[in-house]
Amino acid sequence: MRVVAAVAVALMVLSACGDSSGGSHASPTTSIGANLYGPGAPTAAQLVEARRLVNIGDLAQQPPARVVKCVAEAVVRNPGLDEIANDIAQMSKDLRQAVMYAYLQCGFSYILDSYMRFAPAGLSHQELACIRSKFTQLDQQRLAEVIVLDPDAGFTGPLVIHACETNAPGNPLLHNGALISMGGS
Repeated sequence: MRVVAAVAVALMVLSACGDSSGGSHASPTTSIGANLYGPGAPTAAQLVEARRLVNIGDLAQQPPARVVKCVAEAVVRNPGLDEIANDIAQMSKDLRQAVMYAYLQCGFSYILDSYMRFAPAGLSHQELACIRSKFTQLDQQRLAEVIVLDPDAGFTGPLVIHACETNAPGNPLLHNGALISMGGS
C-alpha cells in the first residue's frame, strides 16, 4: 500500500513541482498560486519525511535534493494532500481486494493453486497439503485480503510454513493482527 500511496504522491508532486527533464520548474507557491505550505524553508524533519516518501522501494540511490525539497514543500507541509494520497491508496487496495474476491468466487481452487506457486521448492507433498489447507480455512473475503496485501506470499508464506512444520493447531492467517502488521509486499 505504501508503494501505491507513494506513486499517487509522486504524480501529485510532478504536477506541483514540474518534471525532472530540466525544463522550467515551478515551485508549489507559483504553480498553485498561493503559499499553502507555511513560511520559510522546510525543516530538517520535513526533509527526512519527504526523502522517505520519494524513496519508493527503498532504493540505494538517494533522490536528488531538489526533488526532496519540492516533496517537502508540496506534500509534507500540506497534510491535506498527503491525506488524499492515503485515501487513494486505500481505495486502490479496496478495489484490488474486490476484484480478487470476484476471481475467488469464479475459481477458488484455481486462484489458490496459482497463489501456491510461491511456495518454496523442495517442500514435501505433505507440507504443501498442510500449507494449502491453511489457506483453504480462510473465507473468500479473507483470502482476497491476504492475496492483495501479500501478493507474493513473502509474509504469509513463512507464517503458514512455520505453522505446518511445528504442527501448530491454529492458523496464523485467521488472526487480524498478522495481516495488519504485514502491510504490503
